[in-house]
Amino acid sequence: MTAMFGNVRRIFGHLIVYGSADVAILAINFLLLPIYTRVLSPAEYGVLALVLVLEAVLKPLYRWGLDTSFLRLYYDCRDDSDRKTLAGTVIVFLLGANGGLTVLLLVAAPVLSELLFGSRDHALTLSLLFANGFIASFIFPPLTRLRIQERSRAYAALTFARSLGTVIVRLVFVVGLRWSVMGIVLADVVVSTLVIAGLGPTISSMTTWRFSRSVAREMLQFGLPRVPQGLMHQGMAMSDRFFLGLYLPLEQVGVYLIGTSIASLVKLYPVAFSTAWMPFAFDSMRRTDAPQLFGRLASYAFAVLGFLTLALACLAQPVVTLMTPASFHAAARVVPLLALGMAIQSTTTFLSTSINVAKRTHAYPIATAVAAAVSIAGYLALIPRWGIFGAATAVVAGQIVLVATLGGFAQRYFAIQYEWLRLGKVVLSAGMLYGIMTALPQTSTALTLGSAVGVLAAYPILLLSLGFFRASELREIRQLMANLRSR
Repeated sequence: MTAMFGNVRRIFGHLIVYGSADVAILAINFLLLPIYTRVLSPAEYGVLALVLVLEAVLKPLYRWGLDTSFLRLYYDCRDDSDRKTLAGTVIVFLLGANGGLTVLLLVAAPVLSELLFGSRDHALTLSLLFANGFIASFIFPPLTRLRIQERSRAYAALTFARSLGTVIVRLVFVVGLRWSVMGIVLADVVVSTLVIAGLGPTISSMTTWRFSRSVAREMLQFGLPRVPQGLMHQGMAMSDRFFLGLYLPLEQVGVYLIGTSIASLVKLYPVAFSTAWMPFAFDSMRRTDAPQLFGRLASYAFAVLGFLTLALACLAQPVVTLMTPASFHAAARVVPLLALGMAIQSTTTFLSTSINVAKRTHAYPIATAVAAAVSIAGYLALIPRWGIFGAATAVVAGQIVLVATLGGFAQRYFAIQYEWLRLGKVVLSAGMLYGIMTALPQTSTALTLGSAVGVLAAYPILLLSLGFFRASELREIRQLMANLRSR
């Protein structure tokens, strides 16, 4: 087994563990979708969509870019004392900065409710959202340390327990007590509080309660550019629902939210991959062959992303039909476009590698500002004409601009030797197969499912026929499979 496939096994082994918790929770949430869509009306889903927009905007504010800073600077620490000082500085800063931010938001909750929903009826829901943002901001330091230590099983177990707890409490509050959207947010507060209580000893053991100005300065220099980048990125990802709310009734916004919820399944893989990838990349960044290594791994990762995007696009119609009542079935039509936009955005994981290794994070807000401007212009121009399709099209356009702009910065600072011909074969294969899928008759849900399975089965065969896999890699794959069978 070559060193290259050893690295593939290392990353994808952790990826499978990291992703297993997300997939398990995804399966639970997916099975609960018929329940939620019958308890919450499309209008209530519209309210939830706007609450999620605000939550997405608050997330980078509450983190201050320190999650990425902590991960990157951890590898520069000389000893355990430095690492404890780094963690202590993060915790003390979050206590002060997020405490003040939360007080301001709580005071403004009634006004924000009036602006978002036209009344102050949801001020309590927003207040709970702000409280959860403060509490949950302290979860990332211990989770990040687990990633650094490559303790993927412990990370996945904790993530799964947190997510499962959230699902259970939400069921009690939303389905049992009928507390609607407020019940969803209150469940998050309860679970976040329990998680922090459980992680208290871990946080204490990894922290020296000492604030270092020099460490804080370096952390903020690296992390603060991620705040405007995060705000604009979340604006790109979530503001489609806000602009839809300006032109369409809340029922249509709720239908669109179902479409984005299903399309978001494609992001499970990139999120799990990024969780496993970034510690590996920082650990390997000083290798002489790092640009070639990163480029080869990007080819494998992109091939998997192509398959998952194709699967989601092909299965959108039967999934929505089977899992939701008729009032939400129109969501299936926008899932392929939204999945494509999210897949394009997911490729920034590798672009971020170059920028983070070089510590040139100022590129993030610049690239994201350009892309956000394109997305917002698209919302304003296309939603009045095409409704939810206009919003989805604007999402795709903005993500294309983001990848192109960020890619220019990334290759300037730390050039990765991407295998462009192999990446092109992935795009060609997925595009051809999706074209075949749309051309096939889809007179029934069963027929559509059968067609989708056949198309997806052809994906690896088409990649093989186009020469995506090299002869040496095929031998290594066969050897890897043989080793797995022997075990």
